[in-house]
Amino acid sequence: MIEIVALGLSLLALAFACFIWFRSKRSKQESEASVAALQGQLESLRKQMMELHTGAIGMGQRLQSVEGSMQQINDRQQELTLQDPERRLYSRAAKMVELGADIDEVMSECELPKAEAELLISLRKGRT
Repeated sequence: MIEIVALGLSLLALAFACFIWFRSKRSKQESEASVAALQGQLESLRKQMMELHTGAIGMGQRLQSVEGSMQQINDRQQELTLQDPERRLYSRAAKMVELGADIDEVMSECELPKAEAELLISLRKGRT
């Protein structure tokens, strides 16, 4: 009788050991699958980061190009303004109006007719 109980207990212990072994094997497989999935996600994210990085570099280069073009246009505009004496007077008058000069001051300093001085002042008021 003791032998039967011992045999039963041995079989029960063997069954429990097999259960634990299968469970750990399944858990290991699930862990490996999770690791593989995470590695796939990591690779996908790495590719996305490289695309964003490349795009940011391209945008930076385009922005520098546009800034250079704008600076050239601004420089050219300044040249043209300074070359034409009549435009220089209007530029000076516009600057005076920006600084708050009244109509008489603009007329006398820039030798502009009253109508033109009034126009400059009204344009300035329209912007603010």
